[in-house]
Amino acid sequence: MGIFDRLRRHSGPDRFAGEVLAALRAAGVSDAHYHRREFSIEYRRRPGTESAWLYLHNLYAECQREPGSREERIRRFVTTFTRLPDVPENWEAARHRLRPVLRSATFARAGQAGRPAPLRRPAFPFLDEMVVIDQPTSMTYVSEATCAEWGVTTEEVFAAARANLAAVSTPPLAEHPGGRVMLRFIDDGDAYWVSHILLDGWLAALADHVGGTPVAFVPDVRSLVIVDADPQPLPQLFDLVERHFAESPRPLSPMAYTVDRTGRVVPFTVDRGHPAADAVQRASRVLAATEYGAQRNILRGETDDSVASYAVFATADGGTFSVAAWTRGTRVLLPRVDFVAFTVTAGNTFFVPWDVVIEADVLTELPQYRPARYLGEAWPWPAALGYLRERAVPIDLGRPVPR
Repeated sequence: MGIFDRLRRHSGPDRFAGEVLAALRAAGVSDAHYHRREFSIEYRRRPGTESAWLYLHNLYAECQREPGSREERIRRFVTTFTRLPDVPENWEAARHRLRPVLRSATFARAGQAGRPAPLRRPAFPFLDEMVVIDQPTSMTYVSEATCAEWGVTTEEVFAAARANLAAVSTPPLAEHPGGRVMLRFIDDGDAYWVSHILLDGWLAALADHVGGTPVAFVPDVRSLVIVDADPQPLPQLFDLVERHFAESPRPLSPMAYTVDRTGRVVPFTVDRGHPAADAVQRASRVLAATEYGAQRNILRGETDDSVASYAVFATADGGTFSVAAWTRGTRVLLPRVDFVAFTVTAGNTFFVPWDVVIEADVLTELPQYRPARYLGEAWPWPAALGYLRERAVPIDLGRPVPR
């Protein structure tokens, strides 16, 4: 082990993980092991039981923001997870406790080899619907293996979770019907407010409460904000939501969501001339950059291929665009971006719109990845490279958008 590895062991995330391990052992859990790459701890509450996992990212972020609360937060965290009730053994005991939750597409994907995969399905771009068992002081994620043990299909589990939430959901009273009102829901851990946008018709039913077509924001896993689609205040609201998203220890999405003509919840989109057009576009790319960045951190430890970054740049007129790079001589996993930068040699780079790259048939989509990744297995042959170069566009990278 080199000197920098030894230093890392005594600082930052590794030191934090050591403090959590010490708290676990103080609570009577002797079988616990730190997994550095996933920044998680594998432990068994009792000898002979299955392994459980503590993911430390959110707790670490919270302690970084409020260092004075570090010791108490670690203590509460460990106490909560070491006293969790066991997962119900049968479907009848579990069914009424299920709830749906929205999580990022990369949530709980690191280090899944050999572990039961948590149950999930795509809900929105870069967001997945998952199911938890609602316990008095905590929640446990349902896995595909658990569904098999219960003898039910995954569809039954998702349906039961939504039905349970709908049964306890009551819409707020419309204090000023027809007027413009902002609704803000802050979850106390039991209400599952963010999950409500998964319920058929729930968001659409709030049109009279907010004074128009409802637009929802879910900047973190416990915050839900709903306004009407008035275009004038939306750009400022997008800016506030992005800041909330960037600063939250448990971020979810800076995007907005609305309802279509059938009442189904969909991402909020507008025409190019809309006052919020740039803000809508930026939000989707900021979320993409965040998720692709998290995915890249996971994949770099699992593949020998080059895992390209998703970079976002701002234009002089307030717009944004995304770029990923493919360098000659590398096998690359590309994210879906606006432009691919082909680097032939140092100083010889040209930019090609994504649709043109797809037309050239030089990439293969890999269905096992979410967010989507495309394999550039071999550098484009001369004819394809000529086709791409002919359709290249001039790009001023301007300034990168931080994430």
